[in-house]
Amino acid sequence: MKIRISSIIVFTILISVIATAMFLSYKDRAVDSYPTDDTQIMLYGEYHGVQSYYAAEYDLWVNYYDEGYRDLFIELPYYTAEFLNVWMHESDDIIIDRVFYDLEGSPAGNEYYYQFFQDIKKNCPETVFHGTDVGHEFDTTGLSYLSYLEENGLKDSPEYVKAAECIKQGIEFYTDETYYEGLSLLRENYMVENFIDAYDSVGGKVMGIYGCDHTRTDTPMYLYGRLKEHYGDSISTVRISSLLFGENEPYKFGLSITGMLCLVMFIIPKLLWEKKSREEGYKINTENKVLSVMAQFGQVAVIVVQLVFKSSDPYIRLLEEGIYFDWKIAIWVTALVLMNLYLIRGIVCVCSKRKRRDLYSFFAGFPVAGALLPAMTSFLLGLYSLNLILMVVSVIWGTGFIGTRINSRLHE
Repeated sequence: MKIRISSIIVFTILISVIATAMFLSYKDRAVDSYPTDDTQIMLYGEYHGVQSYYAAEYDLWVNYYDEGYRDLFIELPYYTAEFLNVWMHESDDIIIDRVFYDLEGSPAGNEYYYQFFQDIKKNCPETVFHGTDVGHEFDTTGLSYLSYLEENGLKDSPEYVKAAECIKQGIEFYTDETYYEGLSLLRENYMVENFIDAYDSVGGKVMGIYGCDHTRTDTPMYLYGRLKEHYGDSISTVRISSLLFGENEPYKFGLSITGMLCLVMFIIPKLLWEKKSREEGYKINTENKVLSVMAQFGQVAVIVVQLVFKSSDPYIRLLEEGIYFDWKIAIWVTALVLMNLYLIRGIVCVCSKRKRRDLYSFFAGFPVAGALLPAMTSFLLGLYSLNLILMVVSVIWGTGFIGTRINSRLHE
């Protein structure tokens, strides 16, 4: 009864860890909503001031630009974006230098963002920027833009009205008592209104770049959630961090460190037992040829597949704002724990007076531990990497490996 209870506990914990890892992985990915052929508004969420993010955003815009996109929505005030649109047709950098002088000290005031605009002007010259944020820098850039319009006889123009309204929004935002680290419902309300007003004036397919807090799918009260409610399935949102993190390619060839480690841990007990087995005269009953073939084929196949596919290695990336990983890495950790249990079991048996058959008895709640643990390890590595080949050969190996051991015990 103790053995059965321990097995139930162990397998319950094992299944819970796997299920939790898969759920968290799915939930984390669900934060992104990738564009489809029907998507009209492609939003991307960034961490401000990160060079790799601006590089990824630039590559995205170049691709969209080549497809015919021209309207790029950005997290800047209306008048700032309009100044940049004027600069796009100028031969010097006086305007953009003035804009970034005013932005100094803000999340947007950095050299990487400056270069982002320079690259767009050089390679995507027909780009039109649409600023939909509230009036940051209202007392500098905002007033400068109003003066620019007045100097050009545009004081009664729609542009002047929009710029003045944006300044008003900025003043309200910075006196808003709910303002916290750049986020407030007042600001989101204005950003949504400004976005809808700007998009409805241009229509078609557009790209937008905003802070990741504004574009997450799990914050329905902020920008994306509100726009999703308004535009439905025609809008998408993806974190730039997700694009930079990428995917662990299941069938990418390359020497796997994890595969090598598991091979060493599997071979050590086998080598240690060779001499002891000969002394004991122990032989595995191979009366069932099918199980024997499955065990031999599966073992070779598992070793080869684990070694040649890099996807069984932990997929972790260090980005500027931190370490990124898929929650399925908990499955990888579990697989290595099981393999360590197999190694410990083998060494304990070798260093004791136990017989070789004890290697395949219950251990830590696992029946036929010497066969089940390595087979489960390879299967979990296949599950972690989503490598179907590794999962299939692991099942073949496990069936033959475990079957021959049970068959051998029954005929002793």
